[in-house]
Amino acid sequence: MLTTGSKALDELLGGGIDKGVLTQIYGPFATGKTTLAMQVGLLNMGKIAYIDTEGGFSPERLAKMAESRGMDANTVLQRFLIFEIFDFKEQRKTISRLKKIVNETFSMIIVDSITNHYRVEENKSAITVDLGKQLQVLLWLSRKYNLAVIVTNQVYFDSKQNTLKPIAEHTLGYKCKDIVRLEKLRPGLRIAILERHRFRPEGGIVYFKITDKGIEDVEKTKSSQTILE
Repeated sequence: MLTTGSKALDELLGGGIDKGVLTQIYGPFATGKTTLAMQVGLLNMGKIAYIDTEGGFSPERLAKMAESRGMDANTVLQRFLIFEIFDFKEQRKTISRLKKIVNETFSMIIVDSITNHYRVEENKSAITVDLGKQLQVLLWLSRKYNLAVIVTNQVYFDSKQNTLKPIAEHTLGYKCKDIVRLEKLRPGLRIAILERHRFRPEGGIVYFKITDKGIEDVEKTKSSQTILE
């Protein structure tokens, strides 16, 4: 398993982000999805294939997280292979191309987020099948090379049930065995809810903060000088 850097989150997940399965992390804007995904890559050895569909990956932010933890920023940045994606068609091609790029030197794949371009497409029935195929490729890679795979997801408001739900809930839910929802309580403070797991009880909740270092346990951040949105 790959550590999240948070003792509470690791315990919630039964040790961290597991290999050989897809882990979905979803929630509203600014709940820490990207920071958490980057931190897992930062703290674990091996190369990271990072598919950025939202323009949210910040090398400056990653470098600051590394330096705040006493790590060499350049060494960390060299482990991240970044793919900037501008539409759903390009996303499909890039994920397929990973089959020729990813090998035993990689420890994880991150798609942040996998539904950013999906949500604006009109022919949902056709691209939902396509989305399922992309997830299957990611699952195949995770099993073949024993990788951790994180896919972040956005939310939409379901007016019938008066609640926020993950986009393409059924398609991602079918492929993602571990699912974590993030929510924002106030600036800097977040909660993570375990919605599904293969062997951990569902419904567990932990609190965490976003600081210069990235994601930290609440009790360890009392002396932190900077709390970030």
